Amino acid sequence: MRTTESRAPKLVQPLVGRASALLVAGVLCGSLVLATMALGQAETSYPIELDDLSARDVPPTGSVAGDALRAYLLQGAPAGVMRGAEIYNDNCAVCHGDTGLGLEEARLSFPADHRACERCHRPGNPRFMSFETMMERQHDLFDVGVPPSLRGSGALATFAGNQEALFAYVRATMPRYQPGRLRDEAYRDVVTFLTWIAPLGGSETTR
Repeated sequence: MRTTESRAPKLVQPLVGRASALLVAGVLCGSLVLATMALGQAETSYPIELDDLSARDVPPTGSVAGDALRAYLLQGAPAGVMRGAEIYNDNCAVCHGDTGLGLEEARLSFPADHRACERCHRPGNPRFMSFETMMERQHDLFDVGVPPSLRGSGALATFAGNQEALFAYVRATMPRYQPGRLRDEAYRDVVTFLTWIAPLGGSETTR
């Protein structure tokens, strides 16, 4: 386990690689605008905790970093993405993680003694239940499965950029504990949010 001292110097890392690539592309294309964007990104700090889950401070009561990290993903986002982010936070983050890295990230927000859970609560259940109570209320629980990462390499690749297909799937199957509970407008905003974050960062750095 990393100590606080070993983590401190690595809180941020410059987006130098991505910025340099964009700068070269801008010069080759003769685009002053693209080159300027790249220079601006080179000055941006990238919170290492966004993708490296081992770098997060996770107290026994659950991680509190999610809101700040999600805000980083939303910089410059249009209104539809912002609406979708709020809906995602209320309905999806519990399984897919605060920033969309999947169940491994989601568990960081659980109390320490719930981070190995494989089943979750349906609406109306008490927020916390003992193992014995859970065993008595099997019909009020559901298998969590393996909620996938929603951003990074290969995220949402099944839908190949088809937002209508993604919308139909999410509306028919999510949230897992009560599919179809949201209005169509809300599902569309969630899809807008998901397509915004999909290329940002990468789940391959979470372990």
